[in-house]
Amino acid sequence: MDGESKDRLVLEVGLMNDPCLWRWEIRDRARDRLVESSWAGEWMAYNSADEAFRAGRQRLSSLTSR
Repeated sequence: MDGESKDRLVLEVGLMNDPCLWRWEIRDRARDRLVESSWAGEWMAYNSADEAFRAGRQRLSSLTSR
């Protein structure tokens, strides 16, 4: 991924209502679209915001290192 593409991606962590767990999303802010989501893509959720952030940051890092 080139430098410009890397700068467009943003990690967001949010609390879901049902189940009451945390999920991460990686969004392309320039195109206003979802790139990946722990819940929508993998049905993976986390007990804490910190846990979701760490997992999302790891996924974002793997996307931007390509």
